Amino acid sequence: MKQMQKHISTIAVMVLVFIVPFGSWYYLKQGLDYRKDALVTLAPKDSIDSRLDTLAFFRGKTTIVVNKSSDNLDKLISTIKDQFKNTPKFQVVYMDSSVYNSGIIIPKMYLNDFFKKYQDQQYLLIDEKLKLRNVFGFDKESTKKLIEYTAIILPRPKEADIEVKH
Repeated sequence: MKQMQKHISTIAVMVLVFIVPFGSWYYLKQGLDYRKDALVTLAPKDSIDSRLDTLAFFRGKTTIVVNKSSDNLDKLISTIKDQFKNTPKFQVVYMDSSVYNSGIIIPKMYLNDFFKKYQDQQYLLIDEKLKLRNVFGFDKESTKKLIEYTAIILPRPKEADIEVKH
């Protein structure tokens, strides 16, 4: 009986010393690899000249531009707004004023040359430095990626440095 308890104790220690740290490392590495791959996908593809953003719609804010209307758009946009409602530098703006009666609507000819290049896309993701990070289509998978990628490029609040008091 004592021999069996000793084996069980040895196995439990081995699991705690080797298996748990390895499992944690593997899990965290998967997340890091996903983030690295997403950042490659989110490399800036275009940018808005800050001098042309005269109304400062985009400066200093991570923005989802809704370019075209679709069937489930209201529900989707409200879900996105709920997801990021506590993020101070996040906004959703609309290009099509005839469909939406609430929210920020971009004036019709504002940055027309820039947006004309992406008129076939449903959503544009623009970071706080006026860089176009990615464009997204109408399908469900693209919408899911939009939400994931928005969370990745949102600026993170700086954490306080830990100081040792003497």
